[in-house]
Amino acid sequence: MLLGFNCKIVDPFLIALNLPLEVCAGVNAGNSWNEQETFNIRDEIAKVSTSYPDQIKATRVSDISVYMPNPPTSGSGSGSVSYRLDGQALVTLFTFTNVPFDSLRGNGISYSNTTLIQFNRAALTALIAALESPSGLPATATITVVTIGTTTVTVPQGTQICAKILYQADAEISS
Repeated sequence: MLLGFNCKIVDPFLIALNLPLEVCAGVNAGNSWNEQETFNIRDEIAKVSTSYPDQIKATRVSDISVYMPNPPTSGSGSGSVSYRLDGQALVTLFTFTNVPFDSLRGNGISYSNTTLIQFNRAALTALIAALESPSGLPATATITVVTIGTTTVTVPQGTQICAKILYQADAEISS
């Protein structure tokens, strides 16, 4: 059928790799959390394929969110998400105060929802500038994501809250 329509696959082609830079914290002692994780951009890409880090043509941040995989039925949380680039000083990206658990369900709260979270616009601009590159890998090699906060109620053992930077990299693939 492809031959009948003179179609061909363009070689090389780009694929977008979704690389969620995500830190999930267990709500310790029933009502608080404090967790951090450091990500090496090249290593995250290499987890998909070891050949991809040298094939990256562009990178971008497509979303930033905070969510709870299985939130309790009632209560709320307050906290912050911060980041550190290449070992520099920690910068607060956003804070949230008394956000109902129900709002953190599913995909949670995206950075586009400014009514429930308060973004530090300068920090957001700096983060995007550091992680995005229209021509390959960014100059930034590592990012540490930190989340800390409390809940208004004691939550069941195993309750988590997560902060995620949805990062994408375009890899050029050839046959």
